[in-house]
Amino acid sequence: MANILKKTVAGLLDKMLTPARVLAVRAWQPATLYEVDAHLPTVDMAKWDTIKRVKCKVDDFAFRDYTPALWNADQNICTLYIEAGHNGAGSRWVQRLKTGDEILLSVAHAAPLPAQEGKILCLADGSALGHCLGLKQLTDRQKYPMDVAVYLHDPYEIPTSLTENNTEFEFITQPHGDRLALLEKWYTARDVSAYSSIYIAGNIPMVTALRRKLKALPAVRARIYSHGFWS
Repeated sequence: MANILKKTVAGLLDKMLTPARVLAVRAWQPATLYEVDAHLPTVDMAKWDTIKRVKCKVDDFAFRDYTPALWNADQNICTLYIEAGHNGAGSRWVQRLKTGDEILLSVAHAAPLPAQEGKILCLADGSALGHCLGLKQLTDRQKYPMDVAVYLHDPYEIPTSLTENNTEFEFITQPHGDRLALLEKWYTARDVSAYSSIYIAGNIPMVTALRRKLKALPAVRARIYSHGFWS
């Protein structure tokens, strides 16, 4: 009886989700960060005016949120960056994905765009790479120049296309390093008074600590947007 009830509930949940099709899966070496291209035929990406998140069904009753990093509204294709360096339901799911698979998801708001024009500072770890890239796609570089630091916990072979197309992004790769200390060192070498908006995203303790440290600096006049994804 319990199994029948579970199947019924799972079927009802599936009907509430949007089907998408996997077009490509690319693994960054050492194969713990994945790029997933997905076709979302019924989603109107042209109307996206905030940073989005997609809640993907990764198991019968397990869901994980990922941020569309890049998208083509004409073709209804978006790219997700998914870290899989730990043994969780989302990691196991993305490691099994292959071209042609159907995935079920829902699209929701994740974070607003800056309230005022001006320079943006972004501090993130690898789990929030898509968050930073999504913010970049949604803002005009003339009105919103960006400085971005992304801490990566593995010595990835970062695709050349990513670095060449995102010269404002600096990737900090230091295995087993203190992400909080490294990001703090990075932004303290800059004039924090120059920023109108600051975005912090990724590991929840890291986000909380960076927000607290930045708010304590008298030179910081920016509005701070913080978004914790995992603990």
